[in-house]
Amino acid sequence: MCRVCLKRPEIPDEPHGRCESCAKAGRRAYSFRLTPTASGFKVSAGELSPRALRDHVGPALQTFAGKPAVKPHLVATQCELVVAGKRLESVRIGPGLATKADRVLDSLRQASNRTEAAW
Repeated sequence: MCRVCLKRPEIPDEPHGRCESCAKAGRRAYSFRLTPTASGFKVSAGELSPRALRDHVGPALQTFAGKPAVKPHLVATQCELVVAGKRLESVRIGPGLATKADRVLDSLRQASNRTEAAW
């Protein structure tokens, strides 16, 4: 199963678990793990470093106006960014975060402003 579109079979030996159409379009899904804090959530781990998140997806994440999609394959503390090039296509969150979508987006935006090189 393709990790991005969740529909087609993935290409064998594809490092990002994508199908042929997602690989041609340059789509990737980057996963992040969230930790609950007193004021919301904090990104505690991710497939992108804070610097890469800030440089590649930061501006698109700051202007993202959509609602995150709830996907059952994600665990309660996980979210994904679906990116094509430097364009943010969608944000996916686990079912446990469905009622806290605004706080999840705020935590991702704060994470894209971090300057450290590691989580």
